[in-house]
Amino acid sequence: MIRNVLLIVQNNSFPFDRRVYKEALSLKNNGFNVFVICPKSEKENKSFETIDGIEVYRYKDLPASGGKLSYILEYFNSISKIFFKSIKLIFTKKIDAVHVANPPDFFWPLAKFVRLFGVKFIYDQHDLAPEVAKIKFQSNFFHKLLLLNEKLTVKNADGIIVVNNSFKQRLIERYKIDKNLCEIVYNGPPEHFDAKPNEQLISKYQNYKVVLYIGLMAASDNINIIIEAAKKIVFEQNRKNIKFLLVGDGYARASLENLTKQYNLTEYVEFLGLVDYERVKEYLYIADVCVAPDTPNGLNEYLTLVKVLEYLKAGKAFVSFDLLETRVIANESGLYANDLNDYVEKILYLLDNPDIAEKMGQKGKERINRNFLWKHSEQHLLALYDKLSDKS
Repeated sequence: MIRNVLLIVQNNSFPFDRRVYKEALSLKNNGFNVFVICPKSEKENKSFETIDGIEVYRYKDLPASGGKLSYILEYFNSISKIFFKSIKLIFTKKIDAVHVANPPDFFWPLAKFVRLFGVKFIYDQHDLAPEVAKIKFQSNFFHKLLLLNEKLTVKNADGIIVVNNSFKQRLIERYKIDKNLCEIVYNGPPEHFDAKPNEQLISKYQNYKVVLYIGLMAASDNINIIIEAAKKIVFEQNRKNIKFLLVGDGYARASLENLTKQYNLTEYVEFLGLVDYERVKEYLYIADVCVAPDTPNGLNEYLTLVKVLEYLKAGKAFVSFDLLETRVIANESGLYANDLNDYVEKILYLLDNPDIAEKMGQKGKERINRNFLWKHSEQHLLALYDKLSDKS
């Protein structure tokens, strides 16, 4: 019987990592005792606190600067601290299951250790680390190393959680996993995630068409495409009554801001940084069209983009590139581009046809409410725990 669960997340603090927070809260609300280990962040920097009845234990991280060595140092520091904190909690809190969110995939030694004591190990695959490394480092060595670690993690897992069917099929084909012990848990928005009016923002942007991006700002997130699109729209199409609002942060932000200055776009492109959950809803309210710049690259085809889920839950049409899992989520609630010029044309089409954009957004909202809310995902999370409890 599983009652005490230890959730581990290495690449984000808690509760900033909304997926892990939703998982933890769902487990807590369904009778589990939940403990979390995560790194500190600038805002979430207490070594220990209790949030919504969840005990959170944080450690000081060494954030990577983007180079290979910096990632090695970050992971060595994190994994060693997580290992020792985990062992302490396993014995003091009588942990029944360790639930680890990737990246990274270096926790299989912890899996081997905890399983010696009858503790279940759950692998929660948020991202495809081997494909990420191949794109980021252009290195076959790192790609093969991470494939090996992924394999060892999968083989030592009692249960596996994935974010969509593409992830699941990839694991089945590559590692012949037991599909009955692999559950798809979409990172769906909560029911109350809706666009929310803010009179100050409405007044500030009332004379502009607003193009909105919400998400991370790493090199792999292709934000430069939004900047290139803005250049074409503002100067080549002479659309000066427009604002591109970029909500989020990441190590590529500084270079993106420099690119914006080089293109003389600072009047039209605003970097808003990290904002709280309520503020995100307010920016969604004023958006005329939302954008996802992720391009086909051997990784993005597999991904369910959280920003697209949020755009649609808020009733907003969007423009993205043609990616399989984006179509699975959105169907006809977005427009799908083939290249930069097509991307620009589709943004302009939605801006110039607000009635069509509104109808598409409403279809998307209905689709999310019907199939992809967190309350639907939660049932699959709990189903896996039920299966593992039955096997205890």
